[in-house]
Order: sequence, then C-alpha cells, then structure tokens
Amino acid sequence: MILTVTFMKETSDNKGMKTSYGIIWRILNTLDLAMDLKELPAKELSAEKFKITETRFQRYLEMLQKAGYIDGLEYDDDLDMEEPAVNVSNLSITLEGIEFLITNSTMNKIAQVAKNLGYIVAEAGADAITALIK
Repeated sequence: MILTVTFMKETSDNKGMKTSYGIIWRILNTLDLAMDLKELPAKELSAEKFKITETRFQRYLEMLQKAGYIDGLEYDDDLDMEEPAVNVSNLSITLEGIEFLITNSTMNKIAQVAKNLGYIVAEAGADAITALIK
C-alpha cells in the first residue's frame, strides 16, 4: 500500500503556522465570548465557520483539550460514520485558555508596536535618530 500525501503550497515560510495560531486563537475567543450562554450554538464553533477541514478542526480541539485550554470535548458515536464527530455543545474555555488569550493578545500588541517603530526608524533615517539622541 502506497500512501500519498499532498500538502497545499504556502505562499510564505510561516503562513501555515500563522493560520493555525489564528484559528486556535479564534476558537478560544469564541469559547470565551460564549461563557454567558447555557449552550454553545454548534454553528459558532465548527470547521465550516473557520474554513478548515473537519479533521483539522477535531485535531485543534483535541490539542487544546490536552493542553488544558478547553474542557468538555465529547464525541458523537454514530455507527454510520467512519469517524466520530465532535460534539461542541458542552465545550468550555478553562482558566489556562483565558490566560492564553490574554498573554497572546498582549504579545500581538507588543509585536505590532515594535513593527511600527521599525517602520518609523526606517523612514526617519539614521541622521534623524542621531539628532534625537543628542
């Protein structure tokens, strides 16, 4: 048996990593926003909502639960299905998940400020910076 795996070509070296990070952040943020609801509407947390495959979505949820960021991941065992589907109705964010959102939101803001400072420095030129320091 020969297994052929085809990967989609990325346009940059870390686009896939940024996409994964972004989806994970959005999953956690959705769960954080849903904390006031008795039950999370399934359409708000689905592979379709994040425009990813069901397999990738399930893997993200499994990773998040193993890391302690979410709790309540359940599977619907339907004998007609090849793989059990995830049931997100009892899914919730944990304290670790909230800390992840806070930390990474702060880090993103710091990174953006640093990036903006880099642009300012590049536009101002070395002479202008030297004049400011003196």
